[in-house]
Amino acid sequence: QEILLKLYHYNHRPENWTIRAYQPGERVRGSSGNDPSRWGGGRVRRLLSAAYTVAFICMLRFDEVLKIQVHDLRVHDTQVALHLPFRKTHQNG
Repeated sequence: QEILLKLYHYNHRPENWTIRAYQPGERVRGSSGNDPSRWGGGRVRRLLSAAYTVAFICMLRFDEVLKIQVHDLRVHDTQVALHLPFRKTHQNG
């Protein structure tokens, strides 16, 4: 929960909100996993935030969230509809 809160606040800082071109760098061995700047680029961090939000709101396991594809989303004027390609309670998916 604490890590998700850090991720949310880090992603919403003005300097982190704009998606920039990839800048290669070096991985520092032994660096703390709690440092949000080491959690990938802006797109990856936003994807993680979206995946965690969908998992929480829809009460899905993370493997179920990973099955969702772009064509399962319908964008309307002020909302996004998610059509799950599977039933959560079905034994075989």
